Amino acid sequence: MSVRKKSAPAPSAEPKVRATRKKAAESPKSRSRETASAEKGPAASPKGTLIIVESPTKARTLTRILGSGYKVKASVGHLKDLPPSRIGVDLDNDYELQFVVSEGKKKVLDEIRQAARGAREIFLASDPDREGEAIAYHIASELTGLKKPIRRVLVHELTPRGIEAALAEPGEIDLHKVDAQKARRALDRIVGYTISPLLWERVRRGLSAGRVQSVAVRLVCDRENEIRSFVPVEYWTITLEMRPSDPARSGSIFTARLDRISGKKVQIGTAAEAQETVDRILSEGFRIASLSADEKRRQPSPPLTTSRLQQEGARRFRFSAKKTMQLAQKLYEGVELPGQGQTGLITYMRTDSVRLAPEAQEMARSFIAKNYPGALPPKSPAYRNKKGIQDAHEAIRPTDVVRTPDSLEGILDRDLLRVYRLIWQSFLESQMLPARYLLTTVTIEGDREDTFRATGRRMLDPGFLVLRGDDGRSRKKVEGGEEEGEEKAEEENELPLLHEGEPVEAVAPPVSLQHFTEPSPRYNEASLIKELEEKGIGRPSTYATIMTTILDREYVEKRENRFHPTELGETVNRLLVDSFPDLLNVAFTARMEEELDSVEEGEKVYRDAVDDFYRPFSKELSKARGGGMANLKAQSEPTEIPCPLCGTLMVKKWGRHGAYLACGNYPACKTTRNIVETENGPAPEVLPEAAGETCPVCGKPMVVRKGRFGTFLACSGYPTCKTTRPWPPKGQAATPAVPLPAEIPPCPACGGAMVIKTGRFGSFLSCANYPKCKTTRPLPTGIACTRPGCGGEITPRKGKRGTFYGCSRYPECDRTYPGRPVARPCPLCGHAFLIERKKGKATVLSCPEKGCGYESEEGEEPGITA
Repeated sequence: MSVRKKSAPAPSAEPKVRATRKKAAESPKSRSRETASAEKGPAASPKGTLIIVESPTKARTLTRILGSGYKVKASVGHLKDLPPSRIGVDLDNDYELQFVVSEGKKKVLDEIRQAARGAREIFLASDPDREGEAIAYHIASELTGLKKPIRRVLVHELTPRGIEAALAEPGEIDLHKVDAQKARRALDRIVGYTISPLLWERVRRGLSAGRVQSVAVRLVCDRENEIRSFVPVEYWTITLEMRPSDPARSGSIFTARLDRISGKKVQIGTAAEAQETVDRILSEGFRIASLSADEKRRQPSPPLTTSRLQQEGARRFRFSAKKTMQLAQKLYEGVELPGQGQTGLITYMRTDSVRLAPEAQEMARSFIAKNYPGALPPKSPAYRNKKGIQDAHEAIRPTDVVRTPDSLEGILDRDLLRVYRLIWQSFLESQMLPARYLLTTVTIEGDREDTFRATGRRMLDPGFLVLRGDDGRSRKKVEGGEEEGEEKAEEENELPLLHEGEPVEAVAPPVSLQHFTEPSPRYNEASLIKELEEKGIGRPSTYATIMTTILDREYVEKRENRFHPTELGETVNRLLVDSFPDLLNVAFTARMEEELDSVEEGEKVYRDAVDDFYRPFSKELSKARGGGMANLKAQSEPTEIPCPLCGTLMVKKWGRHGAYLACGNYPACKTTRNIVETENGPAPEVLPEAAGETCPVCGKPMVVRKGRFGTFLACSGYPTCKTTRPWPPKGQAATPAVPLPAEIPPCPACGGAMVIKTGRFGSFLSCANYPKCKTTRPLPTGIACTRPGCGGEITPRKGKRGTFYGCSRYPECDRTYPGRPVARPCPLCGHAFLIERKKGKATVLSCPEKGCGYESEEGEEPGITA
């Protein structure tokens, strides 16, 4: 398809596109008003109208709302993409992208073409963001030959009101937004497909580099280096419990902290200084020197953007950014509600803006006036967007504020309800009055040189905090996440009534506490996303992918919910920083994000944006290829670790599985060991001995080792003695036979009980009378085949590559699955079950439906609509 950026109307055979510079709008209606008058005409007629969306769930929601008069088809994500086997960017021809129909999407595309042939008009209703615009563009490019009117509609909320507004004012495909998406793909491809092979050659296969992910890894590594180089500084604090000297008010006890000594800010660095100060305080008399009371306001936060939604999901619930976005996608696309069918509960969840539509503000005000009249402000609060953000969509909010979280108890599963409550509460609080409280500060002077300070607060008006059912003092842990609350601990208690000039006395001796300064904490998902956002790295829609990628590539790992760089991550980061200083430069990456935004705004063309990046990058790449990047595979790093066999100092090398230790006396001694981290630093892995097992050749103890086929016993004298044998011993199952429940049919041959046994292809059913009866059967899963009218059951089967799962009615039904099915429906597309599979070192549950893309984190329960 050829689309030219000219003011003249596009030919009817091509999808109409909008090439004028976009301007921030006040509402979805005003955004398309400049073009709608020319082509809107009457509202879309149901008969002969085809609407194409991205997901099957969104298609079901639209079908329920619009009725059978409209035909709705789902593209199930992108129909076209860059080829997986090559870079797909023509570096010699203005960086032209070579899109192809995605694997497995030919059938979907044929179905869309077939539906389009019988349609009178076609509406492209993919998501209203860069990715959605690109999807609409690619679909349009495949349908232009049909000579049908093709229009773009932006559905910001999947409600009757939102859909009607979108269909009433169709617009054009925004070429600037498409170009911005193309530029991002081109830059990411250029980096990934040129640097990654270099890392395979110099470090190990399977590594990858990314324009944004590598900067995120650098932030984690830089923070780790700060922590390592940090030198703690000792300091002491002294507190004193006091009360008025008047016996009638002896119950008015409060706590004050030493603030100044001889008028200077207190600085106590040693235990001796602290004890000297305590001894002096014991002999002092005190009086109230000054009192001050100031009214303070705590403003509600703006409504949620994508970034803040991900941060709050991580902070409050310890959700990964990916999981938070999956749950938000589900709420946007629609949830089955009793008597209402598939209903969208929130507006579009990918947005940088804190703007709210006027009708949304009125909806909130009506609800607040009815339920919390004391928290209703005279007019709706206005929030300012940050400079340079995309204001195409309003902030994330509920589609109907009357649909309270409490009304959805028992309808939404726990995790969906948590995210919905977060969005609903944030939206409503943003339209309420601020909380007001009285902050009291008391200065207590000693008759020598010490001055104490006490603070407290008293709530005057809870304002928006009334929605939380507290006065804002709580600092409890929220749902197992990080602490919430903004006030300092010493401000949380109300002070007793005190008078200026009155004497006070100590209730108990002063308490001195030792402290040490601490470095900045390691990033968690919330703080890393916040750092990326503040530095302009990536965009909110990419943060979830960034978090997932750096974990999957094993560049970082999570410990106690914090990111720690792995040795591999630090090694790769060091190589990339040395060889590609611009690529790993935070300011440079942020500037590239601004250039992509300029493409979307029409201020810069695609070719220039990509060229500005590629020219300096190609010079760094040539230098790295020519020897500028160190080849770790060819290097041996000396260590002080002696070889456990011959005593020669070992060297650190890199192999296909990462770093390892090898004897420095190679090839005379071929001893190798994995590296493990100990309190004293890196050390060779100590292999566990098998109790009572000795080598039959040399008599040395046997140790348990792991190989590609599992555990086995090997002589501890390796490589001098290479004796091995199976472990567990042959004939002894690693998993003992377990009787199955009574409903499992008995052996069909002899009537004996069937038990579980484990073989080279996994677990299976075997007759308990083995070896007299050698009957075996696949282990049942209890999960029915999803093919319509099949009636079979998914069972394990043996193949050339091990165990896989398929229908029991094969060959009548040839459906197969690569992993064990788990009886949990997919929370995104509703598929009847999920598939368990390995992803690196983790076990994940993923949806087998092509194009769905759902995947749960390790150990997480997938969200399921009740």
